[in-house]
Amino acid sequence: MKWSYDLCGAEPIIKDEPIYDAALIAYGELLMLSAGTFTAGAGGHQLVTAATTTVGAVQALDTVGICLEDKDTDSSPSVATAIESTVAGSCYGKVIINPFAVYRAGFADNLAVASSASTNEVCVTGIPASAHDGCWIAFTATAGPNHGQIRRIVTSATAGTQDLSHVANATITTADEVAIFSPRLTDAQPLTDTSLTVSSTSVASYSAVNIKVVENYIAGERLTEVKHDAPGYVNKNAMGVDGKGLEQELYFKDHVYGPEGIRTD
Repeated sequence: MKWSYDLCGAEPIIKDEPIYDAALIAYGELLMLSAGTFTAGAGGHQLVTAATTTVGAVQALDTVGICLEDKDTDSSPSVATAIESTVAGSCYGKVIINPFAVYRAGFADNLAVASSASTNEVCVTGIPASAHDGCWIAFTATAGPNHGQIRRIVTSATAGTQDLSHVANATITTADEVAIFSPRLTDAQPLTDTSLTVSSTSVASYSAVNIKVVENYIAGERLTEVKHDAPGYVNKNAMGVDGKGLEQELYFKDHVYGPEGIRTD
């Protein structure tokens, strides 16, 4: 995850903050305030990964921002040091704390396409009915016949079956892989467990209620229906097997220093 801009036009505000993880806090990892007690390993006065669970509704609670350093158990003091330690003291890392920050994140994974012989349906095992209506879907497998195309999911009334806005350029096969992601102005899909990227495999679409999608990008270009959801659009250079070139701008509305913590009425 990386800094994109501030909604109020501010420069990044960087502070040394106490951080905690059992193993590693990585550069670009989104952090939030721990809900633990002072005497717990991840004490309530430390920042921890924003994806302490795969459940999107409890991710990015009391968000602070991304870490700008790599810290691990070899750091001095170790990143696994509890804040109430009387021996080493807490590990500190440089963290962006802007409450109106917008960050860019990539997608960590792709979905396997189940047996299919259609040009307007993508079958993905395990996705429940109506979970991804309106989402974007990108064909990411370099070996797939539809590599480089993007569509919208107009309906997914049948579990595992995603009906597309219009037909793909070729018959969709198991050689295709897809990334599914939320459109702008909606809740995001959950973060992956590293808090560095967004998951495209979760069955809980639109479930990261503390994370809003500001914009989607392909190879640095803003994703729009009129250009990218079109039969002739193909961009093989922008989407590798890891979905490289697809990015999502995210705003974290539940922030430690945000306006929701200022009002008292």
